[in-house]
Amino acid sequence: MLNRILRQWPACLAIGLALGTKAFYSHAGADELLWVLAPSAWLARFVGGIDLVYEQGAGFISHTHHMVVGSSCAGVNFLVICLLCLYFSFATRVPNKARWLLYSGLISFAGTIAANGLRIVVSARLWSADIYGGEMTPELVHRLVGVAIYYASLLSIYLVVESRIGQRASTMAPLAWYLGISLGIPLAGRVYGEAPPGFVAHAAWVLTVALLLTLIHLLVKALPYARRNRLHCKS
Repeated sequence: MLNRILRQWPACLAIGLALGTKAFYSHAGADELLWVLAPSAWLARFVGGIDLVYEQGAGFISHTHHMVVGSSCAGVNFLVICLLCLYFSFATRVPNKARWLLYSGLISFAGTIAANGLRIVVSARLWSADIYGGEMTPELVHRLVGVAIYYASLLSIYLVVESRIGQRASTMAPLAWYLGISLGIPLAGRVYGEAPPGFVAHAAWVLTVALLLTLIHLLVKALPYARRNRLHCKS
């Protein structure tokens, strides 16, 4: 019994890291999140030419694009989701779970920086675009872009890891982890209280975007098998 518990320490550590990161993020400001904000801002400057300048206590500011990249833009929730999704989806398919936890953390951190950088660039370009009117507000577009980029990044990372490992994992794992942490945890924390204003609309948009991208993900995964079956039938 003790040996079985000891063998599960990487899983316990993964959960502990996720909970600790969430707790730290809930009280952290921009200065405490420089470890993720700084490389994200550098990537946005390098790739998209966004003029981001660091201001202590606020984060990275682009006066040209009227944008502040602060603690809410750090993508820490995505980092946690990606870490847990990768570790628990593939831990049973690798020989060394402790090493896989380390790899999951490194992949998740790199993926977070890439997703953050892309989100900053796209948001900066869209903020001044002539696409707004009625219910299509800059705030709504910013939210949709964030959900789409983060969830698409999770799916892409999942596909790449699955391909590298050479074994198929649960197709619905990314959706379950993304919705479970981004919506399930906030909802569970408000069981005895009222949901904040706009939470229902936010949840509806998140669910819609995630389901749509999951459908595309399933179609992309099905294409090679459909093509292989066609070739087999012709032969």
